[in-house]
Amino acid sequence: MKTTYVIALIAAISAVSIGAISMNGFTVPLAIASNQESGTMMGHVEYIVHDADGNIKSYVQGDNMVVNRGDDCSIAYMFQPTSATGGADVCTNFNPAGFHFIGIGNGTITVDAADTTLLDGGATTVASSGVGGLMSVRWDNNTAATASSNGGTVVIATESPFTFSTSGAATNATTVTAAGLFDNRCSAQSTTTGVCTANSGVMNMFSAQSISVAVSDGDSLSVTWTITVGSAA
Repeated sequence: MKTTYVIALIAAISAVSIGAISMNGFTVPLAIASNQESGTMMGHVEYIVHDADGNIKSYVQGDNMVVNRGDDCSIAYMFQPTSATGGADVCTNFNPAGFHFIGIGNGTITVDAADTTLLDGGATTVASSGVGGLMSVRWDNNTAATASSNGGTVVIATESPFTFSTSGAATNATTVTAAGLFDNRCSAQSTTTGVCTANSGVMNMFSAQSISVAVSDGDSLSVTWTITVGSAA
């Protein structure tokens, strides 16, 4: 069954399917994006953009990639090795709170297994309205899990959505190009724009996904991340 699923998924990716769905009488664009991911830990992400009146503007969903650091932190947390062969601790500064933090970015990024931030090939993870990188982070303090009977899941969601504005000092309307699941938030965040203004660098990224979601004045973006451990197939 898993082989059939993978073949179907590859076919869907090749076709680059973009259609439309109807919700409550409104037709909204539907985009499906997928990336290769870990065989034992799989993540699926859903994005819903509402306008200022609460109407759904777009809905995007797809599978993420579990990056190397995510695998390393899982090893470090579950088995607590003191070091990796020939190197340092396999997960530096891991936050015991876990990967409860969803971050979005507007940098230029093609997600691959070696990525540790949302800015591909860059040193900084901080972004303003005009600089690509990590824009903002939301913490889910109430994650929900289901016990495994050959594939357990945990759901991480934005308890309050990301909001965007072009009014006054708040100029963070942009195109969201990536999302990541982290074990910490940026160290400083603007109270007017919600954009990260400083980052200590102590953030491990478990998984990420490249997307393209345009947001404008008054929009809000909700993100839901579902991680499956094991296989129910």
